[in-house]
Amino acid sequence: MDLMQTLDLTNFLLVLQMIPMIVMAWIGVIAFWGLVKNRRPKAVYIKQEQNNFGIIVCAHNEEASIAHLFDSIKASDYPHEKIHVFLVADHCTDRTTDIGRSYPFVTILERNEGPQDGKGSVLKWALPRIFAMDKENKLTAFAVFDADNVLKPDFLEKIDDKLRRGNRIVQGNRLGGQPYRSFVTKWYTLYWACYSMFFSYAREKVGLSAFLTGTGFAVDGDLLRQEGWHTSTITEDVEFSLDNVLRGQRVAFCIKAVCYDEQPHQVGVMFHQLARWCTGGYQVLKKNFKSLAFDYSKPVRKMQRVDAIMLLLMGPCSWISAIISYINSAIIFFKLPLLYFLPATGFTTLSLIFMYVAVFMTAKYNHLPMRKIGLLPLLTFPLFLFVYMLCSIKTCFFPTRKWTKIQHESLDTSQ
Repeated sequence: MDLMQTLDLTNFLLVLQMIPMIVMAWIGVIAFWGLVKNRRPKAVYIKQEQNNFGIIVCAHNEEASIAHLFDSIKASDYPHEKIHVFLVADHCTDRTTDIGRSYPFVTILERNEGPQDGKGSVLKWALPRIFAMDKENKLTAFAVFDADNVLKPDFLEKIDDKLRRGNRIVQGNRLGGQPYRSFVTKWYTLYWACYSMFFSYAREKVGLSAFLTGTGFAVDGDLLRQEGWHTSTITEDVEFSLDNVLRGQRVAFCIKAVCYDEQPHQVGVMFHQLARWCTGGYQVLKKNFKSLAFDYSKPVRKMQRVDAIMLLLMGPCSWISAIISYINSAIIFFKLPLLYFLPATGFTTLSLIFMYVAVFMTAKYNHLPMRKIGLLPLLTFPLFLFVYMLCSIKTCFFPTRKWTKIQHESLDTSQ
């Protein structure tokens, strides 16, 4: 292959790479637009009275961590008479229910039948029973937490404020608990801080829908009673978000409502969790792409429709673009003079510098001291994203078939 043929091939691959890069460009533009945009004017209160919260905690053998969640709820600034907790004990064989009964504001629902395949099935089973207990509809909003969470004292107050301003689904700011426990938890801590800032907060500021992230969110009581919870994928949070986007709803994001969520600290568990997320993403893409792309009878704004499609395509498009880039770089490196390789090297270097600055500033915004996180986890953070990409490739062809519980060992998931 002569020089001109090689150049033609590399140019073709570069053009081919640009097609999936459209998705990444959209993600970047929304992030930039959201972060430079001034805050939207505060809407007036649509609802004057504070919400009565039904807090739903789905738990399977969580005796090691669940007391810290209940203690943080007990220490909440929110009026205690407006809070009631429903502990949904799913096939528990340890002291989880005993711990729950020691708190007077907790009602126990024991689920011993049905499959153990994730939170979606548990919520689908529990909600009709909770609604039956609340016959007079006194509970006006429902919040969902994992058993290993810890809430900041003003979490419910901030979420309530967003709900009363007319938002019917609100995701709180989920940050990593025990952020400095291991190298892996430090990666997760940086990941969640960046996700909250560049995905969720950016979309909140431009009026687009965020996605639920599995825990630390609240739903208007009337909406949940009307629509229920009917998810079928292993990422029930994203599926519920998109189901409601297709109904014309929006997932709001409250960056000031902070809760801490214990993260995996072992490499093997990290691989499993990322694979589950990727598998669920493909499941939701398969379920919702046709409706988002072609069903214009759905009450979805055009920009919201495009944004949802782009977010679902981000996973596969990122690795398709990366593979083409690696092939192209190898051809340039081995077949062309070094001069041709320098622009790609310069672009990669600038991209890494930009990413490091963005991650560092996000950590500072969330009061995560870099002296505790350390320089090495920051410098190797691209490796975490690379592992995430490998999981996306693997699950595209060999999806995770079974939900497996992540064991929680935390003593305290707060900062």
